[in-house]
Amino acid sequence: MDPHRPPEKEVAYLRTAVRMPSKPILQTICTLNGLPKTGNKIDLQGRIIRLIDDCIAQNDSQRYREIYQSVCNVPAPSGSAPAMPSQPPYYPPNSAHTPSQPRFGGASYSPPGAASYSPGNGYRPANTVPLPASTPSSASRPLPRPRLLNLAPPAFQYKQSPFFEVKYQLTEVKTCEVMAAHRNSVSLTLSAQDIEQCVADKTMRVMVFCASGNTGVQDIAFPHQSEMKVNTAEVKANLRGLKNKPGSTRPVDITDYLRMKPSNYANKIDFTYALTSKRFYLCLYVCKATPVEALVGKIQKKIRTETVISEITKKASDPDVIATSQNLSLKCPLTYMRLNLPCRGLSCSHIQCFDATSYLQLQEQGPQWICPICNKSAPFDQLAVDEYVREILANTSDSTEQVTIEPDGEWAVPGARKMIEPKTHESNLVDDDDLVVSSVSKSANFHTPTPTRAATSIAFPNHNYGTPTNLNGASRDSSMAARSGSKRPAPEVIDLTGSDDEEEDQYRPVKRANLGQNGYGLH
Repeated sequence: MDPHRPPEKEVAYLRTAVRMPSKPILQTICTLNGLPKTGNKIDLQGRIIRLIDDCIAQNDSQRYREIYQSVCNVPAPSGSAPAMPSQPPYYPPNSAHTPSQPRFGGASYSPPGAASYSPGNGYRPANTVPLPASTPSSASRPLPRPRLLNLAPPAFQYKQSPFFEVKYQLTEVKTCEVMAAHRNSVSLTLSAQDIEQCVADKTMRVMVFCASGNTGVQDIAFPHQSEMKVNTAEVKANLRGLKNKPGSTRPVDITDYLRMKPSNYANKIDFTYALTSKRFYLCLYVCKATPVEALVGKIQKKIRTETVISEITKKASDPDVIATSQNLSLKCPLTYMRLNLPCRGLSCSHIQCFDATSYLQLQEQGPQWICPICNKSAPFDQLAVDEYVREILANTSDSTEQVTIEPDGEWAVPGARKMIEPKTHESNLVDDDDLVVSSVSKSANFHTPTPTRAATSIAFPNHNYGTPTNLNGASRDSSMAARSGSKRPAPEVIDLTGSDDEEEDQYRPVKRANLGQNGYGLH
């Protein structure tokens, strides 16, 4: 028999002892051992018994003694029956327990070689058993002060959030009665000693929770007309959330409003509300906050590139849809900035992504967990990184705003690849911008031809002088020849350089000489 293995009688007694306490005491035992305290009494008992069996199977004697002491020495709430039966437990041989020590309540069972246990945060429940100082898991686990262990937990649960983790309760649950026409105030007092842990660890925050129901899982909800003050200082926080969006309110962080010194200082929290038609339930908790940057690193799910291409080709193969290319924006629809970590929900059917950091920052302010593109549910545990878009971002410059996605899944940057058309007969046709002007020479009773259009610059060696009619006809003939072999006919050239006065000068009769003496032909 393993000398470190606990006797069967002791293990049997411990299992029986777990089934004796009430639900609040079982929740306290779960809290001390790092187990969830949600669920009914049977769920709580099952978690503790499974933890005991795991320690025995792994031969973890130190962890087993820690569980044993937390069960035997848990303080019972005032007015309730003792947590443990009056039957003494079985102690291993050669143990340090003596008859002078009470078996339950005031004293503790100290196994051989056990050192004095003092958590690093200074908290230790009343009447607790000294635990081995070499248990790192126990020292790192936050423990409330003795007074806080006797607080009755609420009968409902506040909705969980990835931005914080509830550690332990600080105050009793205060009921805000219905106030249909008047104002009412609820006050809570919090000692500086109860929040000493928040000074050493900045991630530990004091938060105010409020719900509009007392059964099941409840969203965070404050009265519409309400305000909060801590030590007479008004807390600047959004208590309403988004309009007509239930569940878009987050707990109020009042850590920075609290006074940590002196240790006996009593912080006063005043909550004032009015015009309510139902009850609200207010309570304070110590929570461990998780920043957005840390949550981004916790997104482990990924959408593979092959999966995205398969989705694109599947849509393109639909016979009822004409497959064409589509544009994919590389900007986040929330901030209109270039995507850093492309992300979308697993239930989303589109390939457009949003930036993970921007999305989580938006949810931290007003939690809705809805995709900004398709309005489908996109909670944190359903977020996934799109590897297809991530590859596009890695292979494009920061100035690229969008890419073109082909039906086969291939992508290209618009304007990056230009199609080069081969030269055809059309390239030799007349262009409107190509002008060839013949040389100008002045000659009596003749004028130069008008500028004509041609495909290339050609020098005319011989000027074909002639009448304007012949020149215009030749111009029209050349225009008709070019028009016959082109899709776009060359425009006819209208001669505007000549004038009617010149044509009239060519046919004007010769003037006769005046032989009169007086110039009028009179004798």
